[in-house]
Amino acid sequence: MFRVLLADDNYEDRELLKLEIQRALGREEADLRFYEAASIKQAGEFLEAQSFDLMTLDIEFDRMNEGIDALPGIFENYPTLNIIIISGKLNKAEVSEQLFRFTKDNILKGKRWARHFDVLDKKDNKTEALQRAYSFAFKQKEASGNLRDLFLLAESYLEKDELDKCLEVYQKIQSLAPGELESNENINLFKRGVSLEQAIDYYRKGEKVIASLLLGHHLETRLKIFTRKMLGRSFPGLHDCLKELERSHRFSPFKRSLFQQVLRTRNKAIHSPTTISEEDFDMAVKDLKLLEAKI
Repeated sequence: MFRVLLADDNYEDRELLKLEIQRALGREEADLRFYEAASIKQAGEFLEAQSFDLMTLDIEFDRMNEGIDALPGIFENYPTLNIIIISGKLNKAEVSEQLFRFTKDNILKGKRWARHFDVLDKKDNKTEALQRAYSFAFKQKEASGNLRDLFLLAESYLEKDELDKCLEVYQKIQSLAPGELESNENINLFKRGVSLEQAIDYYRKGEKVIASLLLGHHLETRLKIFTRKMLGRSFPGLHDCLKELERSHRFSPFKRSLFQQVLRTRNKAIHSPTTISEEDFDMAVKDLKLLEAKI
C-alpha cells in the first residue's frame, strides 16, 4: 500500500496528478491509495489522522503562497514525510528562495530529516520525481525509524564541532538508505568544504539564497579557524571567539575591526540572505585576506 495525499484546491489538477502518479508508479505499486485535500486545513486534518508515504502540495489555495506558508509546521511535525511542491505560477527558483525563509538552518546546521523533496512546475513531467519519492519511501520503512535518530545524533556532533563523528553518522545513514540526498550532500560538503568560489558560482547562476547561506557558512568556518590559530582552540559561538581573542591581548585593534566586519557579513548572509550583493562577496574576500595575513 502506498498512501498519497493530494493537497490542491483545484479538482481538475488533483485528477491530473492522480493519473500522473498512476502512470509513474502503477507497475510497481498495485495498491495506490489517494486522499484529497481541497484546503490547507483539510490537509492538516488528514496528516493528523494517519501517515502518508507522499504528499503533493500546491503553493496556492485561497491566497498566494498559502501552501508554502504551511510548510514550516509540516516540516516540523512530519519530519519523514516525502513532499513534492507543485507550482503553477512562480518559477522554481522563486519557490526555492521562499522555501529557504524557514529552511536556511538546514543548510548551515545539518538540521535535515530523511525525506524526498522536490519543487516542480505543473507542466513538468513528474515521473522521475514520483519514482524517486516512491523508492525513498520504501528505504525509510526498511530503516525502521532509525534515520531520524541518526540525523539528530549527527546534529548533536555538529553543534560540538565534532565533524569526524558527524561524518561517520551521515555515512551510517547512507548505509541504511543508499542515495539519501541530504546526508550525501552533507558528506560531500564536509569532505571538500565550502569555498568562496563555490558560493560565488551559485550567486552568478541566480541562486542567490543558497549562495548567501554558503557564504555565511564559509565565513563562520574561517573565523573559527583564525581563532584556533591565534589561541590554540576555537569556541562554538563567534561572539565567544571574539571575546576570547580580545582577552588574549594578542589581537590588534585593526584585526579586531576586520574580525567584526567579517562577522557582520556572515550574519547578514545567514539572517538576510536575499540582501547579499556581489560587493559583499568582494568585501569578504578582501577582509579575510587582511585578517589572516601573518597570523
